[in-house]
Amino acid sequence: MKKTERQNGIIHLLRIRKKMTAKELAVYFDVSERTVYRDIDALSQLHVPIISYEGLGGGYEIDSSYFMPSIKLSEQEILMLLMVLKAGEEFRIPNMATDYNLLSSKLLNVLPDEERQKAAQVISHINFNILRIIPKGYAADVLKPILEALWTSCDLQLSYYNPERNTTESRRFSPIELQFGDGGWYINGYCHLREERRTLRLDRIVSITCMDEENHYRNRELPLPEHDKFQWNTYELIIDPALYRIIKDDVYLQYTEIQSVESGIHLTVRTPYKDEICNLVLCHPDQVTALKPEEFIEEIKKLSNRLSENYLMTKET
Repeated sequence: MKKTERQNGIIHLLRIRKKMTAKELAVYFDVSERTVYRDIDALSQLHVPIISYEGLGGGYEIDSSYFMPSIKLSEQEILMLLMVLKAGEEFRIPNMATDYNLLSSKLLNVLPDEERQKAAQVISHINFNILRIIPKGYAADVLKPILEALWTSCDLQLSYYNPERNTTESRRFSPIELQFGDGGWYINGYCHLREERRTLRLDRIVSITCMDEENHYRNRELPLPEHDKFQWNTYELIIDPALYRIIKDDVYLQYTEIQSVESGIHLTVRTPYKDEICNLVLCHPDQVTALKPEEFIEEIKKLSNRLSENYLMTKET
């Protein structure tokens, strides 16, 4: 990082964090404290109003009235931001597509014409494949009341489409967390209709408004129901070493304890991705054996028997 970039970074950090020590700044920028002292001295000579406090609890602050002129971004910084925006598009934040396009245009317009074309070409060759489901769309302004409810700690009144029953239900909902997974947005919290914690897909919300009632469940630990998509469980597997080397970085194996045994590798996996564990066992019967939990093994047996019956019947007919 160039000296001027680091010094501008010091200004931004002090404006955001209010006070930092020379040691904290040195760690952040991966330089020596002596370098930080020189940077602070150089900024002071440029009449940047940095205030120094000595002793215990000391550090550096910047006068809150200080205004920093518009930021000049380097080509690499613009490319990084464009990459982040392109990744953000894959998250498909409800009702934000126009904002992404507009912000991308603003960043590209910072560059001269020739560099702008190069940047657009580079970004066109960068792709992110993180989708598993692709919601067709979201209700207008579905995100706004959710963020407001999390901000003010109030309940939500919503109409929710239940695909299993093919019905739309009215629900009072106390939101706890907004999250993205598998290509879709979800909100989990306490459902007053079901009287338990539930996870709802945002693209199935038909209408939503904030209520005057206070959210009493926001900071409470509520167990997820057994059928919830994001329920965490622990599985024990014996897996062939060669297969494990191929899949060991997959997200559903993120929290894994490993123990070698004669017949392979003994894995204890804690994960909310039950379907992935199930597919792993079913798709690699010669390389993966499920050991625990018992109810999961029973599910595998039933699925295997059902598959066998279906294909035996198909063969006979």
